[in-house]
Amino acid sequence: MPSDQELKERAVTYYRSKAATYTERYSVKASGDLLWSRHNAILQFVESWGLSPGSRVLDMGCGPGVLTRELGRMGFCGLGVDASPAMIEISRGEAASTGLAEAWSYVVGDVEDLPAPDSSVDVAVCSGVIDYLPSDDKLISEAARVLKPGGRFVLCFTNRYGYTVSLSTPLYWMKKIPAVRSFASHLRSKLVGGKEGAMTFDFLPRKHTPSAARHSIESHGFRIEADRYVHYSVLPAPLCTMTSKLNFGIDEKLEALDRTPLRPLGSCYILSARLGKK
Repeated sequence: MPSDQELKERAVTYYRSKAATYTERYSVKASGDLLWSRHNAILQFVESWGLSPGSRVLDMGCGPGVLTRELGRMGFCGLGVDASPAMIEISRGEAASTGLAEAWSYVVGDVEDLPAPDSSVDVAVCSGVIDYLPSDDKLISEAARVLKPGGRFVLCFTNRYGYTVSLSTPLYWMKKIPAVRSFASHLRSKLVGGKEGAMTFDFLPRKHTPSAARHSIESHGFRIEADRYVHYSVLPAPLCTMTSKLNFGIDEKLEALDRTPLRPLGSCYILSARLGKK
């Protein structure tokens, strides 16, 4: 298994080479895909704050810029940062084609060393990134640095106790078999659509316990205001996406489990926090 620092390097290399595959997951939607559960939850948090139009948002690990464009349509402006030049080019092109190029800018950068001044943004969002880093500290410290006093922060972690997460390790090793990897890609294209196939990693991301995630946030001067668990898929990835046309919307209905005692079984834990003490 890679060391913590090797994990970051391998993740950056992977996403730099798989920009088209990752982007296709947004354009060819599949029921049960974590991307959309997470995306919708983040937008609901932002909407609940009642921010003023023109508030400045930083997306740490913006990928192809899907979240930033949605935030732009809500009246916000800001900056998207990603380690993949291909992702940044996609983000810039999409922003230009949707009339958001003046409101949003995109730069290649490191989320542990952000290209943004101190106290320069109202909101920071980091979704699907921290699990690929050596530790939590640098990313959260950078978020605290660039946020204005009282600024909002949304951070997503992989929940170690999630039902599907518990199955991720054996599935990871299965997908390292070339025939299994090829079959998974072919099956996803046939059942879901698109031409890129399934995403297959050659590394395992870190996983967090909810208590450790909360401690990481609070230790950097944030006050947690709300939390949420998402992604209660019946089947683990990639099976949940490959069978999306067969599950009749069950995965979407399962999101209601966040309002029950079974909420800790969600595969993704999302924290909404504010910079500064009460």
